[in-house]
Amino acid sequence: MRLVELTARKPLDYKNFFLQGLRDHPDCFRTSPADELWAYFPTEGTTESFTLAAVSNQAEIMGVVSFERETSVNMRHKALLYRMYVGLNFAGQGIGKMLINNTINRARQLSGLEQIYLTVIATNTKAKNLYQSFGFESFSHEKNAIKTPAGNYYHEEQMVLFL
Repeated sequence: MRLVELTARKPLDYKNFFLQGLRDHPDCFRTSPADELWAYFPTEGTTESFTLAAVSNQAEIMGVVSFERETSVNMRHKALLYRMYVGLNFAGQGIGKMLINNTINRARQLSGLEQIYLTVIATNTKAKNLYQSFGFESFSHEKNAIKTPAGNYYHEEQMVLFL
């Protein structure tokens, strides 16, 4: 297994991988497969932002995470960690830890960056525990943040890591 940076020019099979994650875990994401049909590559056209993938020796994507630094002058001390997903077949192998660890280490190299934010579905305890193991702290809970077409509501938690 190796880590690679994905780009709009070298996306591997990112879109299909992430769409499968949305289908497998609709209760863990704020976006739906319908939203992704027209979505651009997550970190396309931004500086100091990236998408990492854990890739098998057979070039199969096993997990992904995106990181985007704020671009406005007054917000450049912050960045967003998002679109974190490890494929069902690869869960429990430490891939999520590797992706988060590498993202944080890379973020620490960015001059002036002080905080990394993320949003997680409040009932996704596995993800919350992973983030907390790296020092992320919950600072906000939004009730009914997501409403699916079927009428199901999901609460979200916002978390932050101070670098």
